[in-house]
Amino acid sequence: MRHGLPVLLVAVLVAACSLEYDQTRLATEISEDTPDSILYNVIHTVVRDGRPRFIVRSERVETYGKRRRQYLHRVEFEEVDREGATVTFGVADFAEYRTDTEDFELSGNLRFYSAEEDAWLTAEYLFWENEGRMLTSRPEETVVLERGDGAEIRGRGFVAEMARSMLRFEDGVSGTLVEEDRSE
Repeated sequence: MRHGLPVLLVAVLVAACSLEYDQTRLATEISEDTPDSILYNVIHTVVRDGRPRFIVRSERVETYGKRRRQYLHRVEFEEVDREGATVTFGVADFAEYRTDTEDFELSGNLRFYSAEEDAWLTAEYLFWENEGRMLTSRPEETVVLERGDGAEIRGRGFVAEMARSMLRFEDGVSGTLVEEDRSE
């Protein structure tokens, strides 16, 4: 009888350790609402021709593989030229990256600077459509363009067609243009 209690305990433990296939299957069927990964203080560098070209920094990145989405919080974007100088810089509170199309939906306190144009673009929402290389706002959203020379244009329904180097507003355009003095 000395060994009776330990044998009984082992038998109970073995019976309790049976595999439950329902729990195993549940682990592979995780809800689409649960991220595959969450990363903090991320720096993602895109390298082309052996040199950094784009740098994306984010406080938090949530990846949802089944949705083909990444959600970035407190984002900074930087494009650099071949010499490493910043060409474009921008910030946003939030970005949704679509991994299947490489499109971006940006929102909250957007501010972008183009060194080439010496211009700032400010908005609350923008959508980057990668295939057509177009940046658009919602029709009702106001976008403001400010140049270093003091020119400022604001309007709704902003569209920037990068392939054609064309900017336009669909509605409510106002602002101030500054002409260069060509008398010299």
